[in-house]
This record gives sequence, structure tokens and C-alpha cells, in this order.
Amino acid sequence: TALWTKGQDMVGAQKLLGIDAMTAHWEFTYGAGRVKQVIEREFAGKIEFLAQNVNDANWGDLIFKPYMMREVNEIPVAVIGQAFPYTPIANPRYLIPDWSFGINDEHMQTMVDEVRAQGAQVVAVLSHNGIDVDLKMAGRVRGIDAILGGHTHDAVPAPIVVGNAGGKTLVIGSGSHTKFLSVLDLEIKARKVTGFRFRLLPIFA
Repeated sequence: TALWTKGQDMVGAQKLLGIDAMTAHWEFTYGAGRVKQVIEREFAGKIEFLAQNVNDANWGDLIFKPYMMREVNEIPVAVIGQAFPYTPIANPRYLIPDWSFGINDEHMQTMVDEVRAQGAQVVAVLSHNGIDVDLKMAGRVRGIDAILGGHTHDAVPAPIVVGNAGGKTLVIGSGSHTKFLSVLDLEIKARKVTGFRFRLLPIFA
């Protein structure tokens, strides 16, 4: 996940880093108006802001795009966003009074089923749940190949493999403050993930 500070510092940094997608936590402390402004004006066409678990508090409509589809080496890949589910508890509620948050396992399952129906051979979740919630989600939701997690500040040296009703999910934690870069290579055969290679690369020596 990512965050910005006053002005353009972190917005510009995100663009320079060339990331494809992000989900959120601390971004919400800048208020709903600023969040939408950055997404619509500064990230448009460059960075996908994804969250399947942020809804209109009155009507239940999704506030943000829940997922994106991309082809990687001719393989259809879906990335689903999972914002920090406890934002209104951990951060000032008055900044986002009209948005509701939650873990929303059932809706995550719906999103996974939807992207699979669209042909996704790989499904990854970009998460700010924290490792403990990621592990529980991996056991409850079928069809996720990997959860790339944030919020927990400790890096996990190797993926944790979690079994569920649909198979297995890799849970990855890369630490905080860009101290590490996780590199996950997946092997795909017969439209399924059949193997992986993982490297946790230190950025600050």
C-alpha cells in the first residue's frame, strides 16, 4: 500500500516508482475529498486505486474500483484491493463520515468468482488487512492465489501457505517503509498456479 503527505511529495513518488496499483489506510486521514481528488486528477491513467471493502454508508455502493485485470506474459491476472478494514476505528471518523469499511469476506468471494468468470488465471489480493486478518481471509475465501499484505510492519521471510476449500493461498508480508521488496514468480499450467518462487529483497542495507 502507499500514502501521501501534504502537497505532491508522495503522489509524485508513487508516479516515479511506476507502481500499477495500490490500496489504502492512512490516505483516508486526508479526507474523502482529497482522496477522490488524487485518484481522479493525479492517478488517473497511471495508478489504480483499488478497494473492494469500502462502501457508501447509506446505500452500500462501492466507493472505489474493486479490482483490475491485466495480462502478464499473456496470462490474465486479476488484482483485488482490500483497504484497511478498521479505518473508522483507528482513524478519525469525521474525515470519512459517509464511507463504511469492513473485512467483507463474502464480497471478496464474490469479486474472486467474478474475475475468475472473466478468465483470470491468477488472482492476487493487494491487502492492508494486516497479516493476522490476511491469514484468516486466506482460509475463508476460495480462489485467491496470493495475498500481498501490508499494515503489519514485520516482513515475513517466506510465503505462508494457507489451505482452504478451493485449494491453497500464499500469504506474503513485506514489512514497512519500503525496507523490503517482495518478488513473487508464479508458474502457470493448464490455467492454474502450479508452482512459485519467492524472494524478499532488502532495500536498506
